Amino acid sequence: MKRYLVLLISPFLFSCGLYPQAPMQISTFPADKQPAKHLIVLLSGRGASDSYFEDNEWVEIARKYGSEVDFIAPYAHFGYYMSQSLLPRLNEDVIMPAKKRGYQTISIAGISMGGLGSILYSNKFPNDIDRIYLVSPYLGKDEVHEQIRKAGGLKQWQLKKEDAADWNYFIWQRLKVIIQDPELKKKIFLGYGEQDGLEGHDVLAQALPQQQVITLPGGHKDVIFAEIWKHMYQQGFL
Repeated sequence: MKRYLVLLISPFLFSCGLYPQAPMQISTFPADKQPAKHLIVLLSGRGASDSYFEDNEWVEIARKYGSEVDFIAPYAHFGYYMSQSLLPRLNEDVIMPAKKRGYQTISIAGISMGGLGSILYSNKFPNDIDRIYLVSPYLGKDEVHEQIRKAGGLKQWQLKKEDAADWNYFIWQRLKVIIQDPELKKKIFLGYGEQDGLEGHDVLAQALPQQQVITLPGGHKDVIFAEIWKHMYQQGFL
């Protein structure tokens, strides 16, 4: 856990004003019919603005397909990952208050870096999250993906003791736990562009039921992320 933010080191982080706040800045998008029974937490990618999901009409897409869930979009920017405060802040500022509201399910959808955050949160607080929706997620170093491929896939791959503290590895251990549990396996969904520059999507896709995976032409772009989100609704993932 101590090293899970090595990827995100940037000398420009705080000069850009990305200081983590306590509590987090949060945008809420309540369903028309209240009280809603279900909540989806939206985590954006690196460099996204605090109005990302409004700007890219994610909630509008959901409502178009009849979604009656509440949405919460915390401004979970780069600074939270760098300071290692993402998980406690999400738990204290988002998930715990949601639990008190009595939702039947609390799910999480993450884009790119937000996909990584979704897996990290599920690893730290495995009983908090009902479903995980990964949209072009960042899945760590390609050397880890290659090790999993050489092992014959995620089911056969084994985490070595010396790698257990490295987030590049333990996110895959968490994913392995999920895919080996028949019930949990039904509740993780993946979508990505066929020309996405991030690595490792194929490794996860091969471990999931194909009806829970969406691939579309295109790269690592906002328009593709929104299209994947739309297809998740069209295919009944949400």
